[in-house]
Amino acid sequence: MGIKEILQVISAVFKAPKQPLTSLPPPLVLTGGNMRPGLSPDMIAARIITRQSEAGANVGPLPDGSESISEKMERIRIQEIVKAIMTEAKIEVVIPPGVAVTAVGGNAGGPVTVAGATTNYASGVAVIR
Repeated sequence: MGIKEILQVISAVFKAPKQPLTSLPPPLVLTGGNMRPGLSPDMIAARIITRQSEAGANVGPLPDGSESISEKMERIRIQEIVKAIMTEAKIEVVIPPGVAVTAVGGNAGGPVTVAGATTNYASGVAVIR
């Protein structure tokens, strides 16, 4: 390793990391999440195959009319990637303390309304679709 590579490694250590994304407001996540159609391997593969011409690749059937092996492989590749994401990915959700809570109940003396906040972390799981 030369001096140039060593200096690159050292300077990389001191570079500022990327800023994390700001969180989306919960109503936007709920609304937007319900509007998404879900992952479709066939649609993803079709878009990639369509865009291959941007890179100069031939698109469509081969001159003899048979299907392109590279297009078949693209579909297989995307199907396996999406299958792995949908069946093997794990999403863990953490809800921080301080989330407002309102509850309404009743007893023999009449209705009871409670207002407060969560005092501990809550966790959950989610599924990619």
